[in-house]
Amino acid sequence: MSSPKGSQAQKTRLPSFTRKVPLEVPSPTEKDWSKDDEEDYVFKDPDEELDSLPQPYRMINKLVNLLFDRSWEVIEERDALRKSELSRIRPTVYPPVVESKLNKMPNCMAISQDYVFIGGARGFSIHSLFNAKQIYVWEKLKVDVTSICATDLGSEILIAPVDEIGTVLHLPF
Repeated sequence: MSSPKGSQAQKTRLPSFTRKVPLEVPSPTEKDWSKDDEEDYVFKDPDEELDSLPQPYRMINKLVNLLFDRSWEVIEERDALRKSELSRIRPTVYPPVVESKLNKMPNCMAISQDYVFIGGARGFSIHSLFNAKQIYVWEKLKVDVTSICATDLGSEILIAPVDEIGTVLHLPF
């Protein structure tokens, strides 16, 4: 029967290394040494070798690893989304200065220069942007204004109100 110390010595393995090519005696100066000497050694640690698991445990191991990989992908996606939300520039929001009450529900609006053009049932109105007061009201139309286009022409503004059948209205001023 062998002693326990002897069996312990036999079980302990030291890391081994093997040489791919036979050793050569290096020259006396480091400049002559080849750079590939470090790549010639292969270190193997027998304790780091993975044992093969039996079949049911290998399948469970694969499923657990797959679950961790997918969970990590979800975590990375959420982190990237949160970082993009934080880095996004938020627009400046200005509170209203003056509240303007309208007597009818507007159908459309257009802005040009310092004026707001509001189209509604049987006409349209012009409001100033500076003080939100109504400057002009045109309610002699026999149709509803559904769209207004306003264009700045320098010192004048071209207003083109469109009715519900798509006809541009000609307004005498």
